[in-house]
Amino acid sequence: MNRFKRRALRVIADHLSAEEVEDIKDMFKTMDTDNDGIVSYEELKTGIAKLGSHLAESEVQMLIEAVDTNGRGALDYGEFLAVSLHLQRMANDEHLRRAFLFFDKDGNGFIEPEELREALVDDGAADSMEEVVNDILQEVDTDKDGKISYEEFVAMMKTGTDWRKASRHYSRGRFNSLSMKLIKDGSVKLGVE
Repeated sequence: MNRFKRRALRVIADHLSAEEVEDIKDMFKTMDTDNDGIVSYEELKTGIAKLGSHLAESEVQMLIEAVDTNGRGALDYGEFLAVSLHLQRMANDEHLRRAFLFFDKDGNGFIEPEELREALVDDGAADSMEEVVNDILQEVDTDKDGKISYEEFVAMMKTGTDWRKASRHYSRGRFNSLSMKLIKDGSVKLGVE
């Protein structure tokens, strides 16, 4: 995932209620049947089935590939949290609003280059900062006005190109469709009311 989106996911995670975090931790612990701190492909497949959703093997694989940053074919808690947050975002835009406001320090309705730079420096990403900010603006600022609107931020978070890049075999549309399927059939609740 790009740095901006990873930072936004962390902001969202920081603002989850204790109950929401507990729900995600419980789900992770339930699925991690061998208690090794990693949810394998088989554990995820079995865990999702226990939640009442029967996904094709390719759909389970897609969930893993979408966030498996080190390519081991399994999810650590952070990666599991990223999938959970993605599913939750699809059902609850309030978290997106709070994350946007975190970046929009002056409250003018836009994330400007300096605000983005500050947020990413806070994230420990000081190397080649100007290039990183320019790359993010190039990708996310679709109307090319030099700043990121709420609509552009939401588009990045819901359909960001990084999901497609991370999962080489599936389109982001397929991933979002699967996300909605899991939410609608009740497999994923994650504290969404």
